[in-house]
Amino acid sequence: EKNRALDNKERIISEAVEETLYKKHPYGTQTTLGTVDHLKNPALSKMYEFYRKNYVPNNMAIVISGDIDINHTKQIITKYFSSWKKGADVKYTPPVEEPIKQIERKTVNYKGEEKVILAFRGAAYKSKDKDVLTLIDMILDNGNAGLINNNLVNSQKVRSAGSYPSFNEDYGAMYLYGIPKEGQSLAEVEKLLLAEVEKIKTGNFDETLLPGIIRAFEIGQKSQLESNPGRVNILKGAFLREVPVKELMSLSERLKKISKADIVKAANAYYQNNYVAVQRLDKEYTFPKIEKPGLEKIKLNTDAKSDFIKNVENVKVNPIDPKWVDYNKDFKAIAYAPGTVMYHTKNPLNDIFNFSISYDYGNKHYKSFCEVMDELNFAGTDTLTPEQVQEELFKMGVNLSYGCGEYGFSMSMSGLDSQFENALSLGEKVLWSAKLDESHLKNKVSNILTNRSDAKKDHNTLRRALGSYIAYGNKSSFINRLTKDELQKLSINQYDDMKNQLIKQNFEVNYSGQLSPENVESIVKKHHQPNNINVPLLNPRKRPEIEIANRHTKPVKIYFLDYKGAQAHISLLIPENKVNPQDSLKTSFYNEYFDGGMGGIMFQEVREARSLAYSSSAGYVPGSRLGDQDQMSGYIGTQADKTVEALSLFIDLLKNIPVSEQRFLRAKDSLESAYRTGYIDFRSIVPTVMYWGELGYNKDPRAETFNKIPEMKLQDMLDYVKEKVSSKNAG
Repeated sequence: EKNRALDNKERIISEAVEETLYKKHPYGTQTTLGTVDHLKNPALSKMYEFYRKNYVPNNMAIVISGDIDINHTKQIITKYFSSWKKGADVKYTPPVEEPIKQIERKTVNYKGEEKVILAFRGAAYKSKDKDVLTLIDMILDNGNAGLINNNLVNSQKVRSAGSYPSFNEDYGAMYLYGIPKEGQSLAEVEKLLLAEVEKIKTGNFDETLLPGIIRAFEIGQKSQLESNPGRVNILKGAFLREVPVKELMSLSERLKKISKADIVKAANAYYQNNYVAVQRLDKEYTFPKIEKPGLEKIKLNTDAKSDFIKNVENVKVNPIDPKWVDYNKDFKAIAYAPGTVMYHTKNPLNDIFNFSISYDYGNKHYKSFCEVMDELNFAGTDTLTPEQVQEELFKMGVNLSYGCGEYGFSMSMSGLDSQFENALSLGEKVLWSAKLDESHLKNKVSNILTNRSDAKKDHNTLRRALGSYIAYGNKSSFINRLTKDELQKLSINQYDDMKNQLIKQNFEVNYSGQLSPENVESIVKKHHQPNNINVPLLNPRKRPEIEIANRHTKPVKIYFLDYKGAQAHISLLIPENKVNPQDSLKTSFYNEYFDGGMGGIMFQEVREARSLAYSSSAGYVPGSRLGDQDQMSGYIGTQADKTVEALSLFIDLLKNIPVSEQRFLRAKDSLESAYRTGYIDFRSIVPTVMYWGELGYNKDPRAETFNKIPEMKLQDMLDYVKEKVSSKNAG
C-alpha cells in the first residue's frame, strides 16, 4: 500500500501541503499509511492498544438504510449487541498549531504535469464561519460559473484550476490549485488564483449567482437521498461530526441568510498573505527503498468453515424476491417521429430530471468533429457571452454538457423539472446557433499538445497506451487520433458544416423525471431541431465489431515498459471468441469464483497466502454488443522484486485453476444474492435496456439466468474455464 502511495503524484503533493499546514497536529504529521520506517517496525502491542481504546460501543454507530421495519430492527440490534460492554470515553486533546504568519513555500518532484496548491487555514467543522467559507468556495469554483471556472479555466488562462474546502474536527483549510499551460510558470498560476480571491475580498462578484449555488446544494441533497448509500452517508456524517442530521440537511437554509457583506468580511479574514504554497515540479522523484519482507506462504484450507461462519449460515432469513425490469411498466418507448424513439422513465422520488439527445455520429463520420463540437461547452449565443450562458444555467440549477466520441454525439442536461423547458431552449440555441471563439480553440489545441507531452512522462498513461496498443494495434486511440498538424489546422469555421451534417442524422431522446411523456414530447418538439420530421432521418454507420489483436502463438508473450517507480504493474490480456450471451451465467460463475472479493482465488492465493500484490484483479470480459470479441484480462500491482514470482503464479492460476467445492458454493450464494438485491434504479433502466438490446434481448435476461443458478455444477464451470481460459495464449 505504501508503494502505491509513493507512485501517486497527487498524494505526494497533498501530503507536502498538509505537513506544511499542520506542523504539530496529526493532520500533517501522521499520514494514514505512515512512513517507510513505521512500516519496517510495526508495534503489534500498540495496534491492540489502539483497537481496545477506540473500537468500543460508545464510540461507534450502526447505520442502516433500506426496506426494514425499524422497531423490529431495533429489537435485533438490542438482542445481539446489548452484551457489548461500554468502554472508557474516548477523549482526544489536539495539539495547538501556531498561526501561519507568512507565506510558507515548499516543492516536491514528480515527472510530468506540474501543479501548485495554495492552502489557507480555514475554520473547523463546528465553527460559525464554516457556512460562509463553504459559500466562498462555491463562488470561486462551482464547476460551471465560478470565478475560477469562468475567468481562468473556460477562458483558457490556465490548463486547469479550482478550489475545495476541508472542514475537520479541530482545524479546517481552504485550497486553491492550478496546472499551467505550456510556457507558463507556477508563479504566474498562483498570481492568477489569488487575483480571483481578491475579487471576493473587494466584493467584485455577482451576488445574483448565490441563489444558484444554494439551489445546487439542494439538488445535491435530493440526489443523495435517492439511494441507500447516499442516505447512509448522511447519517454516518452526522455521527462522525457529532451533529444532528437536521443540521446537515438545513445547510441550504442557513446559506440563504448569508449576505454579501458577510462573504466579503470572511474572505478578508481568512484569505491573507499567510498561506502555504506547494509546487510539484517536472523533475525526477527519488523513491524510498522498501525491502521485500520475508513472509512465508500461508497454507489455505478453502473447504474449512469456522464456527462463526457456520452460525451465520444457520441463521434463517426470508430471501428477498428479485425485481426484474418490466418493459411494459418501468419505462415507455414512444414513437417521437418516423424512425426516432423517445424513452421516458418516471422519477418516483423527487423533481430532478435527467435528459439527453443522442446521435450515432462522431469523429469516424466527420474527421475532427469532436474537437470542434466540444467548443459548444464554452460557446455563447447571439445574445449571450459564454460566461453569461454558464451563469444562466447555474441560476437555473441545470448542468448542461455536449459530449462526443468516435461514433456518438450527445447533449445532456440535469436539473429541476421546473427549469426543463428553459434549459432545453438555451441548450438548443447553443447547439445550433453557437458563437465560437477561434482563440479559445487554439488555446485548447495548445493544451491538448501539452497534455500529450506530459502523458509521455506519466507511467499510468504509458501503461494504458501500451495495453491499448497490444489489444488494438494501430487502431488504438493513442495512435489513431489527430496529429499535431491536424490539430493546429482546426478552425471554428468548420462548425457550420458540422452542425448542418448533424441536423440530418437520426437521434434518440431519453428523459427521466416527473413531467408526463406528453409534456416532454411537446417541449422537445417545440425546441429541438429539426422541428418537423416527416421522413426518416439518416442512420449513420454503427461502430464496427470490436476485435482484439492476436499477436503471437506462444503460451505467453511479455511486453515491457521501463520506468522509475515504487511498484511494478502486471497486466494480462487473452483474446477470446465473439460474445455469446448464452454464456453469461458461466462467465459470472467463473468471475465470482476466480476474483469475487475476499473469497476469490486472486485475493486468497496472490494477496493473502503469499503477499505478492498490493492490488489484483482478473476476469473474463464479454463483448458489449453482438459481434464484439470477448477478452480475459487481469492485473497485479506488486513490489518490483516480487514481479517474477507474482507473474508466474498469475499464469499458473489461469492455466491450472484451483478446484474447491466450497469456493464454488460461495460463488453460487454470492451470485444468487446479487440477483436478489441487484435493483436497477429508475435512472439506469433505459441505458440498461439499450445495453441488453445490443446483445439481442427484448426483455430482462436476468430472470432466466437467475432460474438456472441452482442447476449449475462445479464441473460445468471447470469445462468453461478449460475452453475459454486455460487453453489460450496470453500477452
